[in-house]
Amino acid sequence: MQMPVWVALATLLVTASAAMAQPVTFQDLDGQVVTATVVYDRTLRRLDNGRVVNNTSTQTITLTIGPGDLIDQVHAVAVTGADGRPRGSNSFSGTFELNKPRKGRGGEVIWIFDDGKLVRLQTFETGGRRVTIAFKRSPAGLTCSIDAPFAKEEGADTIQNQAALGNFKVQLLSVKQGKTQCSVAKRKSAEARGRRI
Repeated sequence: MQMPVWVALATLLVTASAAMAQPVTFQDLDGQVVTATVVYDRTLRRLDNGRVVNNTSTQTITLTIGPGDLIDQVHAVAVTGADGRPRGSNSFSGTFELNKPRKGRGGEVIWIFDDGKLVRLQTFETGGRRVTIAFKRSPAGLTCSIDAPFAKEEGADTIQNQAALGNFKVQLLSVKQGKTQCSVAKRKSAEARGRRI
C-alpha cells in the first residue's frame, strides 16, 4: 500500500525539523569560515598622555575552523573618531587549539566550545572580554550570532590593556556594545589545509 503524499511530506518535515533541532557541535564547524563583527562605543584614557578620548571601535573576528581542533583567527580592528573620521586600523592573526590557552596581547586567550557556542575568553592587564558565538541550524545551513562584552576585574574601576592602534596603554572608562553581525560560510577549496604546519 502506497503512503499518501501528505504523510510522506509530513514525515520529511518532521525529520528536517528534528535535524535542525540538533545542537551544533564543533565537528559541524570543521571546514567553515565564521566572520563576526561587533561595534563598540568607547570612552578611554590614553596612559601615555592622560587624554580622554571618545571613539568607535569596529572589531571583526574571522575564524577558519579545522582540521580537528585547530582555529585560525584573524582579528581586525578599525577605529573611528567622535567626528566620524577614520583614526586607523590594525589586524592580528594566530592559530589556536580548542581548550588550550596561549599568549595574546596583554594576557591569555583560550577558545572553548560549549552547548553550541564557541567562546573566546581573553584576559587583559586588568579585566577581560568574553566573546560568545552561538550557532544554530537553518534550512540554508548554519547561522550564528555574537555577543562580546568587556568585564572589569573585581575591585577595579577600569579595564586596562595595550592599545590596538599605537604603542601605548589605555584604560577603558566606558565601553558599550552596539551593532553586531555574524555569518558562516564553507571554506573555499583554495584555502585548503596546506596552510597548516
